[in-house]
Amino acid sequence: MPGALDTLRETRASTMTQLNTLSQTPRLNAEQQAEWDRLETEIGELDGEIERRQRQAERETRAAAARAAESGGTTTDITDGTRQPSGYTVGREPTVYGRGSNHSYFLDLARDKLGQGDGDGGPEAASERLNRHAVELRVDMAGRAERRAEQAQADFERAMLSGNRAERRAAEQALRNMDRDGVNLFERRATNRTDGTGGYLVPPLWLIDELVDFLRAGRDFADLWRNMPLPGGTDSINIPRLTIGAATGPQVADGGVVPGRDMTDNFVTGKVMTIAGQQDAALQLLEQSPLAYDELIFQDLAADYAMQLSGQCYVGSGVNGQINGVWPAGAINNTNGIYIPNTNNTAGQTWVNGGGAAFSTTNSVFQGGGQMLSVGHRTRLRPYTHHVWHPWVWYYLLTQVDQAGRPLVVPGTPNNIGYNQAAIDNGGMVESGPVGFYQGRLVVLDPNMPVTFPAAGGTNPQITTISNGQFAPTPGSGLFTPLLAGAWQDMFLWEGEMRTRALTEVLSGNLQVRFQLYAYVATIPNRFQAYSPVVTGGNTVATTGASVSYATFTQYSGTPANSVLNMTGQGF
Repeated sequence: MPGALDTLRETRASTMTQLNTLSQTPRLNAEQQAEWDRLETEIGELDGEIERRQRQAERETRAAAARAAESGGTTTDITDGTRQPSGYTVGREPTVYGRGSNHSYFLDLARDKLGQGDGDGGPEAASERLNRHAVELRVDMAGRAERRAEQAQADFERAMLSGNRAERRAAEQALRNMDRDGVNLFERRATNRTDGTGGYLVPPLWLIDELVDFLRAGRDFADLWRNMPLPGGTDSINIPRLTIGAATGPQVADGGVVPGRDMTDNFVTGKVMTIAGQQDAALQLLEQSPLAYDELIFQDLAADYAMQLSGQCYVGSGVNGQINGVWPAGAINNTNGIYIPNTNNTAGQTWVNGGGAAFSTTNSVFQGGGQMLSVGHRTRLRPYTHHVWHPWVWYYLLTQVDQAGRPLVVPGTPNNIGYNQAAIDNGGMVESGPVGFYQGRLVVLDPNMPVTFPAAGGTNPQITTISNGQFAPTPGSGLFTPLLAGAWQDMFLWEGEMRTRALTEVLSGNLQVRFQLYAYVATIPNRFQAYSPVVTGGNTVATTGASVSYATFTQYSGTPANSVLNMTGQGF
């Protein structure tokens, strides 16, 4: 039975055959042109899905090889339990901190910094192991850094040239302009941001390759973005874009002036920021505990890093060390993206009824979601791919019924739905990740999405100095949550290798060690921008320069209990 990847490839081949057949037509009529665009869009979406699945398969293969090499074919993963032997071994000497080595990387960092400790040969043996680890990294990280740089360049070029024909032509022209003007894609200015240097500051690679790849809770939103490796030594990233394209028009008379317009371009820049965390541990606990602290400390810090990264993708301000999010500093407005506000204050609202004595979808959440998709599609000129909701919104929708008492959400698939359904539940009860379809788009749940936006004034949800317990953003002073949809592969996210440090000086008086984990990241959420104000229904829903790759719908109300998207009022 063919796997999912094989099925996708077969579907792409079939679609490509249709497109090739259509390309034999000398002159396309309107219907054929529409079919050409549809096939081209479908191929682009299939390429993106195939690429994601190939990356996942490659990660699984690398992880399996590492587990087989470092434990003789049988592995134990802290998330999946004991795994069966792979049936093969890799002919290389096990690394000093490989899985099953019984040596603790973090504990050796502490022993080396403190110069004390009796376990596992004491400080001298710890220093020797760390030096050997550094030698191993010099071998592995050199090729790894080169591969990351090559992969970053390839991913960028593939992303730039993955749109429709007009977008590809524009991207090619913008790239040529970058070469002409001597503008680098990856600006390298800072001398202290080179991944893979610093001796043994990079943790064992199996921790990075396995734990980080397998950890997904808390970064559902970030994983929707186009993820690319951040090459070493990068301080900022430049993305070219055309602000005005070439133009055609009627020649008024034979021999008259031929209309035209020069293309102009500029750059969108993403600054490289640092996301870091730390954990203090008592030396006695490190020395005497039988727990594997390499996994425990790294997993806990990596999980919070993942949550913090995704939270900043929502409300990162772009300043104070934060990356650029879709709602900078929690501000939802038409200067950042497409914004559909609804201030309906009518009592008796439901998801599909705007309230009042007579049933009407006017000013309902159902209508607002459709408006959001419509404006996004006709402005971006490509369909949005995913809704992103807080879980309470989805589970509230599961309880809603129409005028005849029929549920709006039933189990099914996009091609197998019941009569008169507003959404489809195909994922069961999940707390995060894909759960179903709404208005033809996949719904992804993320509990990290802020739900405390104020109606007017007040404090917006925002990123502060540390994660807010279970969630990265600090809550705002309001009661409302937004609906969010977008073409998320337009959004660029670069991540560097994770690195670690062990510090003893500050806590030496208490026999404690501080472990730190950090990584460099950069985002560009506004590659595609509105060339002029976007107006619908007499309202400007996006200003010039606002990103058209995502749209937000909110339903604020002067009487909070009347709003469907009031978290407190609905009890969900």
